Amino acid sequence: MLLAEEIAASEAAKSALSFEGGSAASSTLITFLLGLGIVFIGLIVLILIIKVMGFVMRRAQAKKLQPAPESSPAASETVPEGDRGEIIAAVSAAIATVLGESVSGIRIVSFKKAE
Repeated sequence: MLLAEEIAASEAAKSALSFEGGSAASSTLITFLLGLGIVFIGLIVLILIIKVMGFVMRRAQAKKLQPAPESSPAASETVPEGDRGEIIAAVSAAIATVLGESVSGIRIVSFKKAE
């Protein structure tokens, strides 16, 4: 008896979903318009989310940007000699890695701070 009730309920659900008295072309048109509407609503929601996130990020960036304290140029130009050797070694290793050569094959002639 339960199986018969389930079959009757599924038949009722199928008839409720079908378009009574309409042709196949009208049901296809309704399905097309419904799908198109859902897609455009989804796109509009995505645009709104992106706009809101952009607004939030701009506000957060504005709060983060504060005037940096000025440092004296003399203090930033001086590099202790021990650190200078380490910097040259690190730069040599990076260049050797990029070029695919050994560090002994690279000779650094000049080492200046970029402006």
